[in-house]
Formats: sequence, structure tokens, C-alpha cells
Amino acid sequence: MTDENDTGAVRVSMRDIYAEVQRQGKLLEKIANSLPDQESKVEDHEIRIRKLEMRMWQAIGGFGFLAAVMSPIIAVMTA
Repeated sequence: MTDENDTGAVRVSMRDIYAEVQRQGKLLEKIANSLPDQESKVEDHEIRIRKLEMRMWQAIGGFGFLAAVMSPIIAVMTA
């Protein structure tokens, strides 16, 4: 014999919703506190980008100097 009152439905009260929202809020706050500070991440990226830019300009200067020195040497060797 089946029970007519057992429909398989779930009843969620406002108290259950409030408790779940509070739990989610605490979890979100815990996650947010465990993330690194954005300012320190931005500063770290800026430092790394500046180092890359400095090395790039050093390489360009080195290749320019090499081209300036090698051109006369090659001209003398082929003459």
C-alpha cells in the first residue's frame, strides 16, 4: 500500500536558506582571505616586466654595437 502524503518532494524552509547563505558567505570570506594580495601581485609583475624590458634594450644595444664593429672588419677582409 502506498502513502498518499509521500510525494517525494523536498521542503526547504527560509531558515534552511538563511543557514546555507551564511555558510556560503563564511566559505567565500575564507577563500578571499587565502588569496594573495592584488597589489603585491601587480608589483611583482611590474618588476618582472621592467627586467625583461631592460634585457631587451641591452640585447638591442649589443647587436647594434656588434653590427657597427663587424661592418668595417668585414669590409677590410673582403677588400
